[in-house]
Amino acid sequence: MRPPTSPQIRAVIVRLREEGRTYDQIADITGVGYATVNRILRLHRETGSTEPAAPGGGNRSPIRGKVEQRLRALVEKMPDATVSEFADALQRAEALATSRPSVQRALKRMGYSRKKRPSSP
Repeated sequence: MRPPTSPQIRAVIVRLREEGRTYDQIADITGVGYATVNRILRLHRETGSTEPAAPGGGNRSPIRGKVEQRLRALVEKMPDATVSEFADALQRAEALATSRPSVQRALKRMGYSRKKRPSSP
C-alpha cells in the first residue's frame, strides 16, 4: 500500500485545476496517476478539503477476553491441533460462530505459530 499523497502535492493539484489544467496535465506535472488526481479533486469538491479520510477499522474479532482465554486453554490442552481443529473446538466450547482465519489471526496475536498438518496417530 502506498503512503497518502503529501499535502503539498494535494494543494498543487487543486491549484493547477483552478488554473484550468486538465486532469492529464495535472497528473503529468505532479507525477501522480490520473486516478489520484481524480480522487483528490473529487474530495476537494465534496468536502472543501484535500485531507485524506481516516483509515477504516473493519470488524473487531470476537476472540477477545474470555474467549481468548478459552483458546489459550485449548492450545495448552491440544498442543498438536491444527488451526481448523482449534476453530472447531472453540465453536463447540463457546457457541461462537468463527472461522479458521479468525482463529489463526487470534493465535498469531497471542504469539503462537500455526501447525499445517494434523498429527499422525
